[in-house]
Amino acid sequence: MKRRDGNQKEGRHGLLFRRGNVAWLESPILAGYEFITHAFCMREGGVSRGAFATLNLSSNEGDDSDAVERNWSLLAEAFDIPEHSFRTVRQVHGDRIVTLDGDSAKNGGEESPAADGIITALPGRAVAVRTADCVPLLYADIRQRVVGVVHAGWKGTAQAIAAKAVEVLTENYGCRRSDIRVAIGPAIGPCCYEVDEAVHAAMPQYQSDRRVFLRGVKEGRWMLDLVEANRLQLTAAGIGEDHIDAAGLCTSCNGDLFFSHRGDGGRTGRQLSFIMLRAA
Repeated sequence: MKRRDGNQKEGRHGLLFRRGNVAWLESPILAGYEFITHAFCMREGGVSRGAFATLNLSSNEGDDSDAVERNWSLLAEAFDIPEHSFRTVRQVHGDRIVTLDGDSAKNGGEESPAADGIITALPGRAVAVRTADCVPLLYADIRQRVVGVVHAGWKGTAQAIAAKAVEVLTENYGCRRSDIRVAIGPAIGPCCYEVDEAVHAAMPQYQSDRRVFLRGVKEGRWMLDLVEANRLQLTAAGIGEDHIDAAGLCTSCNGDLFFSHRGDGGRTGRQLSFIMLRAA
């Protein structure tokens, strides 16, 4: 398999790459397709300091804007992707998914629409979401060559955003479910994600499913497996289990590798997950 330049290490959580100081994970289920570039970025390799150290890619949490701009430049250099090619949305913890057919949604600025997912068939557009515990999902139709990205917090999961992305792919782009591959990136695990009764009540389809909810130590508390809930949505939407993979890394347990809103006490940065069709 051809690989681009850079150090590579394969482990049970995926393919680990490093170029310069920037490190990222790739999904084995997507890595074999040469027309796709994708990454679940880690927190190292940037210039931000303190709670935002180091590769923070969001200026909405209080980090220095100049540092965030420099981090975007370092990211673009590491992947040899022009900075203006990244497309993000203004994430609102909902279930709206936008389709990218032009040049809107640029680096999370004023042009970015309020949504939690982007799907495109345009080459050279790196569609991306930022996370710090929520679930990043990367989609690719290997036949039609359509890609997408979704940000799924508990609210988006309760609204079935992972399954809705499959609907957009099939209805808007004519994709076949058998051709769709989905990679689920690092997110907070059930080991660390204690939620209250309101979250439990928002997901009635999973309330009795011990794969998703386990009772917490305290009354009215639950341990939620957010990744598993999204995986179950995908299989219910017709995506084969062998066409889905998950990194299996808890962002809260691995605070040295990833930003974690819960693990870092609410003040932290955001890592980027993106996918792009390579230009011919």
